[in-house]
Amino acid sequence: MRDADAFAGSAFLGLARDAKRDPYRFSLFARHLDADETPLVFVTIHGGTLIVTDRRVLEFRPHLETHGAWNVKTFVGYEIARSLDRGSVADVAHEVRPAADGRGGVEDRLVLSTADGHEEVLVSKGPEPTLRPQEFDTLRQAVLESQAK
Repeated sequence: MRDADAFAGSAFLGLARDAKRDPYRFSLFARHLDADETPLVFVTIHGGTLIVTDRRVLEFRPHLETHGAWNVKTFVGYEIARSLDRGSVADVAHEVRPAADGRGGVEDRLVLSTADGHEEVLVSKGPEPTLRPQEFDTLRQAVLESQAK
């Protein structure tokens, strides 16, 4: 099973750039990686985390279990909500749109183009985008560069 050391060479983008690097938290993501899979980019997104590896683009969401009559939720780790083979992604775009809820602000989104259509990832909602242009370039390059052999 992989541990937090798997992320030693990863680029941390968006809100993750300044976040605390908790080894326990990273180990919860690492257990979902294949033994020889290398995480390249780590991005905190709205409601989860996006990790680009040398093979896949993975969207993680917290896994919560409900206990007892009061429906108390306990965090038990992360689960893969969406997985795309990097080879299936033909292009990546960064779009900043007016917030859909009509309250002002913007939605910072990634749009991944595949043969099956577009997959959108909401990076953030707020007064301004959190993913900087140079960070998007890093992410785009990681997704589109030749896959490791």
